[in-house]
Amino acid sequence: MNKKTYLSTLNKYLKHLPDEDRADIIAEYETHFISGKEDGQSEEMIADELGKPKEIAKEINATLAIDRAENNNKMSNVWHAIISVMGLGILNFFVILIPIVAIVSILLSFMAITLTLLLTPTALLIKGVYNGFNTILHADIFIVVASFGLGLMFFTVTYLLTKWSFKVFVKYLRWNISIIKGSAKA
Repeated sequence: MNKKTYLSTLNKYLKHLPDEDRADIIAEYETHFISGKEDGQSEEMIADELGKPKEIAKEINATLAIDRAENNNKMSNVWHAIISVMGLGILNFFVILIPIVAIVSILLSFMAITLTLLLTPTALLIKGVYNGFNTILHADIFIVVASFGLGLMFFTVTYLLTKWSFKVFVKYLRWNISIIKGSAKA
């Protein structure tokens, strides 16, 4: 693959990046071709050493997605980073998917418990409407208040756990990218 084809292919796969970032990356790879030419290498040899443009673009897109998720812990940014890193390879897909599914399952369980505990006053209200409010015992009120209080505590824990897990996801993805780059150099 010659320089022109290589750079146009790389540019095509980086189309989702802002123009300025894409131009910087293309310029950087162009300098690799220039310095390689000065060392007496052919364009095809330089292109082979640099790697496939599609794989390079995937790594760049994944790294930038992780940076966005790190700077702004919104769920959409974190999921975009997860999808980008999972797209780097089939083995990587499973390396990312298994821990993510486990952590998301735990978070969803905590959310379900929180919701259940916070909605216990509704159950007492329904019992009062159908059976009459005079059938509500003091113990029922105590249990509902305790459950609601526990629900508020679970809400706080779930919220903090969710925020923490987003940060852990991003660190895990960054670590995964560094492992991939390390194995690519070896």
